[in-house]
Amino acid sequence: MRTSHAVLAGGGGLIAAGLGAGVYGLVHSHSYVLRRRSLLLPGQARPLRILHISDAHTLARHTKRLRFIRDLAETSPDLVVLTGDMIAEPDAVAPVLAALDELLEVPGVFVFGSNDYVAPTFKNPLAYLGGPSNRGAKKGQPDRRPLPWRDMRAEFKARGWADLTNARAQMSVAGWDLEFVGVDDPHMHLDRFPDPVDGPAAGDFAGTARSAGAASTAISAGKTRPASPTGNSGKPATNPGDSVGKLGDAVVGEQPRMRIGVAHAPYQRVLNQMVADGCSLIFAGHTHGGQVCLPPHRALVSNCDLDPSLASGLFDWPRFPDSEEPIKGDGAAIAKEKAGGAWVQVSAGIGSATYMPLRTFCPPEAILLDVVPVAAQPAGVNSRALP
Repeated sequence: MRTSHAVLAGGGGLIAAGLGAGVYGLVHSHSYVLRRRSLLLPGQARPLRILHISDAHTLARHTKRLRFIRDLAETSPDLVVLTGDMIAEPDAVAPVLAALDELLEVPGVFVFGSNDYVAPTFKNPLAYLGGPSNRGAKKGQPDRRPLPWRDMRAEFKARGWADLTNARAQMSVAGWDLEFVGVDDPHMHLDRFPDPVDGPAAGDFAGTARSAGAASTAISAGKTRPASPTGNSGKPATNPGDSVGKLGDAVVGEQPRMRIGVAHAPYQRVLNQMVADGCSLIFAGHTHGGQVCLPPHRALVSNCDLDPSLASGLFDWPRFPDSEEPIKGDGAAIAKEKAGGAWVQVSAGIGSATYMPLRTFCPPEAILLDVVPVAAQPAGVNSRALP
């Protein structure tokens, strides 16, 4: 009898623990956090504030999530980078556009993820432990209910954001000359790395740049196509021949410059292509930071070919023996004096999988990244996490 009581008590304890974990995961999935990070590099120029938004997986009923997105305009970014998976049903397009309304007045770039193109379906959560969820999937969009992503793209472009779907773009933002290269969703094998711009060598700036509120030019497969103008004419980015090197060389002369890579999913092949292309800073999402993690921020999966330890955070790529751990919370990193590498910002995302709306030890997040030129760097220090 005592044994039976002990078994029942033990079973009841496990059930209670499971229910408690489930409740915690549900609550945690709506505990939105704004991460504040800084990337310090040598030079003298105005700081560049970048807001990174990703993986909202929005349903029309997600009023708290939509309010969080809307309130991000209060951060006053110079540039918005959106890395996809913003919707999860057709009715979410209008609420998402309404929540982004003020941010669409800010210069921005975007790519889409698979859940912008097609509706989500149920997957066995344990299957992710076996590898990325695209195992065995055919190239292209899966055979699922399509979502009205074209409506969202049309509004983004009409408001002046640059579409980086297998394309390039140039902008002048907050006194910086910025060049972008982006790819379509690598998780669904839609990425086609765009050809270099005709004329100047890869890594050079040429042509027309977009000032805040002005026209932009996107380059795909070596050809130019104008994006939607918003009223003011652009101005030359910088002189041809001024190439982009390591991030530490980005602030040179009167007009600082930088090349930025943008992708939905941070597959290694894409990160390597962007580094080889001269990117100093790369933005991606998709991973949800592992979504269901062990403390503290210990992801079990990345849903791509990155090590789970890189499922979220700010880190250097490629990884070296002296590479520090990714900055998961608020923090600052100092650009190292080495070429052939980039800093990668992987967002854990604002939402969660539609059919698995739980997050543990990995709160939903948006990222505010300040690129800060400084006159001198502390000797012997590479990066540090802030409290």
